[in-house]
Amino acid sequence: MNRMIAALLVSAGAVVSVVGLAGCGTPTAGTPITVVREIAPPSTITAVVLAPPPPASVVVVEPPTTVTRAPAVRRLTSCQVLLAEGYSFEYAFSAWVTAGRPLSWDADRDGYPCEQSYGNRN
Repeated sequence: MNRMIAALLVSAGAVVSVVGLAGCGTPTAGTPITVVREIAPPSTITAVVLAPPPPASVVVVEPPTTVTRAPAVRRLTSCQVLLAEGYSFEYAFSAWVTAGRPLSWDADRDGYPCEQSYGNRN
């Protein structure tokens, strides 16, 4: 009866498959063993570990500043103040004469003040 003996030997990281053939007897110590085939060690797998990408630059943009301007205060002319306070045209004319007949009160330079406020009086 022929029997085949297979053994797997591991020595110093190499794996070797050994198949021994023996005759009708049982193998004994010192029986030569024939190496049928050598199995190459498993191929080395190289893993490449990628470093994380460098952090992206962070640019902080502040929102534009909203400036709310108060509406320009429109200053009233002397004539508009007199009209708003209820004074008559005769009083405004007298005030104009007393103030030295300022040209700012008589826009069309016709000698009658406050015509834009009180209307044309000539």
